Amino acid sequence: MPSTDNNFNQAADLIKASQRILLVSHRRPDGDTLGASSALYLALSTMNKAVVSACIDEIPRRLRFIPATDRYVHEFNMFDFDLIIISDAGAYHMTGFHERYPDFLSKKVPILNMDHHASNEGFGTVNIVDATASSATMIVWRLLKFMGIKITREIALALLAGIYNDTGGMMHSNTTKETFEIAADLAAAGVKMNEIVGPLFKQSTFSQLKLWGHILENLRRNEQNVVSSVVTESDLKILNAHGSDTGGIVDLMNTIPDASFTMLLAEDEGWVKGSLRTQHNDVNVSDIAGQFGGGGHKKAAGFRVQGHLKKQTMWKIVPAVDASPQK
Repeated sequence: MPSTDNNFNQAADLIKASQRILLVSHRRPDGDTLGASSALYLALSTMNKAVVSACIDEIPRRLRFIPATDRYVHEFNMFDFDLIIISDAGAYHMTGFHERYPDFLSKKVPILNMDHHASNEGFGTVNIVDATASSATMIVWRLLKFMGIKITREIALALLAGIYNDTGGMMHSNTTKETFEIAADLAAAGVKMNEIVGPLFKQSTFSQLKLWGHILENLRRNEQNVVSSVVTESDLKILNAHGSDTGGIVDLMNTIPDASFTMLLAEDEGWVKGSLRTQHNDVNVSDIAGQFGGGGHKKAAGFRVQGHLKKQTMWKIVPAVDASPQK
């Protein structure tokens, strides 16, 4: 659902009428949600707004090159704000704050929902959701341009980090002509590509590589040609790794060309996170994730459910997933 000028007008009116704005990134943050919120933090600060960025989880070390990520908080009083902007959350529960604050999504404080997932439920007071956009940061770029806000080098770095994150360095199928045009505009602000490509794709910790090796060693393929692996909390402890260290491995798993789709299941403090990818046009992993209460994009999606994993029984989960090609 492409965003209209009316959406941008409503969003701009909300921002202009607000003095204290809370910017929210989704849990287990990636470069897109952080890039979007950080760019908004920097841009709205120039409008003399009192701005606070929040995420329920810690910011991964490898993403701290994004400007303003050192200013995130993990707790707040939502009624201290007159506007909440949530970026890159494809479902209402993805921020995690509704579990801590029962009124968080009640709209007692207006919510501006900015996202690019087809599964987005339109949970905002105003929704700027465009599933054709490569990233949430592209939508933020459009809004800043619409409002006539100057894009500084720091803002450009944050936005370009989000674009590179969600397009896999301009290699995924969601990379469009507009993606390149916006990237060129941001690069013109003085951003060097190696500032982004290095941290996102060329740097790994020792524990992360050990974890990836463990994940790849435990790859399984079932009769439906679904390739999957699993990470338990005990695995993370033994390898001295963190849950965020799994970021990117499912894309490597997805390089197997004849796999129907790939799935990584990872334990996370009493929850199980599923990450799904596919190369095929006739498989919609967003629909598959939806069977477990998740969602996302046609070729990249995820879900999160309460529970624990046992490796000896975990593989029974995968055949229960309907991976039939779409008709």
